[in-house]
Amino acid sequence: MTARSKRRLVTIIAYGLALLAVTLTLFPILWIFGISIKTQREAFSMPPVWIFTPVWSSYVKIWSTAGFAQAFLNSIIVTVIGVSLALLAGIPAAYALNRMPFRGKKTLTIWLLISYMFPEFLFIIPMYVLYQQIGLYDTQIGLALVYQVFVLPFAIWLLRSFFADVPVELEDAARIDGCSRLQTLSNVYLPLTAPGIAATAILSAIWIWNELTIALALTFESAKTVTVAAAGFRGYAAIDWGGMTAASIVSILPMLIFAALAQRYIVEGLTLGAVKQ
Repeated sequence: MTARSKRRLVTIIAYGLALLAVTLTLFPILWIFGISIKTQREAFSMPPVWIFTPVWSSYVKIWSTAGFAQAFLNSIIVTVIGVSLALLAGIPAAYALNRMPFRGKKTLTIWLLISYMFPEFLFIIPMYVLYQQIGLYDTQIGLALVYQVFVLPFAIWLLRSFFADVPVELEDAARIDGCSRLQTLSNVYLPLTAPGIAATAILSAIWIWNELTIALALTFESAKTVTVAAAGFRGYAAIDWGGMTAASIVSILPMLIFAALAQRYIVEGLTLGAVKQ
């Protein structure tokens, strides 16, 4: 086999694997979408019905039942608050862990990683009791705050890697020019690591939007999120498959669109500093 044939074979295999990965990723979403636009009988008929007339009534129904519209708005609010808090605390924390010597720095760094690995259900009972006592149960700000247990360590670890790629000589030059630590952070680090900060914000937003376990335990009606509302179409005696699948598709779409529009920032951020000149 010639070198050209080998390259062609490698290319074909690479494209084949990529096509397989895309198919495996999209198939569950397309299957759920197919159920959402079928009648109940068509959705569960065997063999599957491939040719049918789409029914869009489930998408109309979800906005007027089960508080889905309010839950959709709650998810937007909680995501914005959660990401904002993570960046406000994570950016200076990541800078301090990178550039400022202090006692216990290594221990704190390791603890941040360990805390991110804790399963979510460990925090549900104590936070439920605490939130009931202080009035944060079933509130948007309460949900955004408890999400910091997981989102903040994740944000700090990502931002640390981005800040580490900024040459220390630039900080030294800024300090010589009379910049304070805060001015150095805002004038040197933030502009140079903007793609990394954007990638951190996007990935944090996706995690918050998709989270279910904590939202299910710490909300009831006023602050329930879109994932909880989608699960609410499951009743005691029956499941509204049309409503549940339609709600699932609607809840997936914002993050799919958001990730598609912001993919440039994700790629730039996650490859920041990967190639050195």
